[in-house]
Amino acid sequence: MEKGTLYLVDDHQLVIDGIIALVEGSGEWKVIGYANSGEEALRKIPILKPDIILMDLEMPRMNGLQCTEKLLAHNPQAKVVILTFHQEKALVQKMVKMGVSGYIMKNAPRQEFLTGLQLVRQGGKFYSSQLTESMLEVNPLAVRKESNIKLLALLSQREREVLKLIAEGISSKSIAEKLNLSPATVETHRKNLLKKLNARNSAALIRMALTEGLLD
Repeated sequence: MEKGTLYLVDDHQLVIDGIIALVEGSGEWKVIGYANSGEEALRKIPILKPDIILMDLEMPRMNGLQCTEKLLAHNPQAKVVILTFHQEKALVQKMVKMGVSGYIMKNAPRQEFLTGLQLVRQGGKFYSSQLTESMLEVNPLAVRKESNIKLLALLSQREREVLKLIAEGISSKSIAEKLNLSPATVETHRKNLLKKLNARNSAALIRMALTEGLLD
């Protein structure tokens, strides 16, 4: 799959550098630019046309809310994902109603962050697990269902079969016998699942599959 493109908007260079290291280290994204202010972002984003814009909220002069409002006014199809520590109810609701594609907390787990970006890239919406139903004023089950459809779309039918068997605690050798595959092929599927779902290991893969209802 071709790498997705990101544009970062944050007034803290350390945050910018950390995000670049994380997303480009995943092998799935390329950061094509960044801005330390909303004004700079408004000038550059229309030219670069990134797949996703990662937007901080708290910045001097033009804050992230104002910048997002202007971006979406000029291009309603733009995929803006808020990345912040702020989770005040009124603010979250305002950003969701404005039409952002995602709202991710800066203290979100690495796996959740990367998975969220992939879901947004596929056309879905993603909100951090810390955000409650009352904050979002949307049906979280509907959001999760939509997100899971997008997430499963990243997996092949065989990968889904392997994921289900891994979650049942079946060994690679037994999975190979059950699916009439070589153990090496099963391990390849396992590695692909870890990468696509941004899981560190098989235990994290199982937790994610169960938590997100991917095995229903």
